[in-house]
Amino acid sequence: MENSSRKRNTRQKAAIERVVLSACDHPTAEIVCDRVKEEIPSVSLGTVYRVLKGLAAEGKVREISVPDAPSRFDKTTHMHAHFVCLSCGKVEDIAVGEKEVVAAAVKLYPHAGICEAEIILKGYCPDCKEKSV
Repeated sequence: MENSSRKRNTRQKAAIERVVLSACDHPTAEIVCDRVKEEIPSVSLGTVYRVLKGLAAEGKVREISVPDAPSRFDKTTHMHAHFVCLSCGKVEDIAVGEKEVVAAAVKLYPHAGICEAEIILKGYCPDCKEKSV
């Protein structure tokens, strides 16, 4: 019985990883769960959260902490910024030099051990901005 449980978990993990790595929309855990359920109806949200946290810890995906909203998960793990639409919640990548931000912070705080930056720009995407005009 333990082997079948382990096999199911491995299958679930593979499906969860595949969903995130094929996504271009920075999905939340709930979105990932809904997509995985198309293949594995029995997958639980708790399993999805656990696997996503593990994938982030392994460096296979990046967790994006969005203030006042659920975390998003990104297949792009190198340093880059994100734009979050305040209306629809869309999250998009922006090629902003986080490395430069880290380098500037290291100059100011050389002994702080800074190794990563998270830049989130907020505003309204073109679709939402157009709707409000």
